[in-house]
Amino acid sequence: MSLTGTTIADEALTRGRIGLALVDARLFVRQRLGPLSDWLPPVGAPVCGAPLLINMEEAFAALRREGGEIVLPSMRAALEGRRVTISIGWSAGEGAYLVVTTPDHGSEQIDRLLASDRREKQLLQQQADAAAARLKIADALYRDIVESSGNLVLRFRPDLRLVFANRATASFLGRPQDALIGEALDDLFPSQGAPWRLRRAAEGQSFKMSARDARGRARWLSWDIRFLGAAAGGEFQAVARDVTAERRLRIEREKAQEEARAAAIAHERLRIAHDLHDTLVRSIVTMIAEARLIAKKTSDPEAKKALAEVDAHARQGLWEAREAIAQMRETRREDADLRAIVLAFQARWPEVAVTLDFAAERPLAPQTETLFAAILREALRNIELHSGAKNVRVALHVNDARAELVVEDDGAGFDPAAPTPGHFGVLGMRERASLSGATLEVESAPGEGARLKLSVSLTG
Repeated sequence: MSLTGTTIADEALTRGRIGLALVDARLFVRQRLGPLSDWLPPVGAPVCGAPLLINMEEAFAALRREGGEIVLPSMRAALEGRRVTISIGWSAGEGAYLVVTTPDHGSEQIDRLLASDRREKQLLQQQADAAAARLKIADALYRDIVESSGNLVLRFRPDLRLVFANRATASFLGRPQDALIGEALDDLFPSQGAPWRLRRAAEGQSFKMSARDARGRARWLSWDIRFLGAAAGGEFQAVARDVTAERRLRIEREKAQEEARAAAIAHERLRIAHDLHDTLVRSIVTMIAEARLIAKKTSDPEAKKALAEVDAHARQGLWEAREAIAQMRETRREDADLRAIVLAFQARWPEVAVTLDFAAERPLAPQTETLFAAILREALRNIELHSGAKNVRVALHVNDARAELVVEDDGAGFDPAAPTPGHFGVLGMRERASLSGATLEVESAPGEGARLKLSVSLTG
């Protein structure tokens, strides 16, 4: 049997489109044609020495007995990794096995597609790994920045549950960082019903609120909240800056300016009063004396009558001038308006619920009203500075016997028997009340708010 003889067959063998081989009955290679048959052993060698045919002696014997063919589909031969299909049949007339090798183009295409898919997956995985590494670096940098920050930094979901809190926040609240995760923001920083203004936060707006630290001290925090976007799971980030010292300085500056303004006004009023006394009053007194002297010397009845009228008008003018001077020496009425003082406090601190309870059966004397105004102003200033209260009540009760002023708050409270160094508000109020013959009572304890009661007897 010859495996050559036509030009077409020779061309197919040469171009590797087919490989042909003959194997004798003893399973030795008799002839091998075409590059596709190079996977077989050389001529004269046992065919089962080929890696693809090892231990197939019994299969060859069965093929010879029973006929048919052996097909090895899509095998990767030692042909530069090419996939081939191998078909083996027995020719009884030639007494030899015919081994036909053809390229498996379908499997090669699948291999190429699989290889391309693997490369694409590998590239995507590399990109994902690089992105994860960058994210890890960014997250580490973010955590390093926020952990070293002195400001309170926390992140929370739209349901106001914390997912992160930095060390400053944990220190402020006196709790471990891990214990804060999952806690409700409004439980940690009560906002008196305000829903943390998430709509305003999404617009990048800020607000201030009071809070108590781990030691129960009232602190003022300025919050800056930002919406991190859908890519961050719809989370919000809140940064709080402690502005207690700034607020205290502002209040103390306003107090100093208020006192300086009041002193300047009082000084100017006193100067005007002195000027009136030295000019207007002295002139009227001189005019009265001269009119009376003339009246004694004249004998004209009409003149005496006219001079008597001048005397009467002059004495009335003198009384009015002295009354005006006395009023100039007194405190301005508007500075002692208790209701106006409370309303001004409420305007400065709209987060606080203020209750007014005024019941006055008679007006207060100017001196008492001035005392009450000074004590009320100082009490409200102390609440604003130190208490962090959410509710304040101011009550004024006046009857024929007594006048009482009560100021209550639900703030941090304090120990009245242990004055805080550098703070003289309560001590100053006690001294002022004592000098005016009034009684000042202060009830408070740490964490239990404070109650101040100023009493003045009106019965002499």
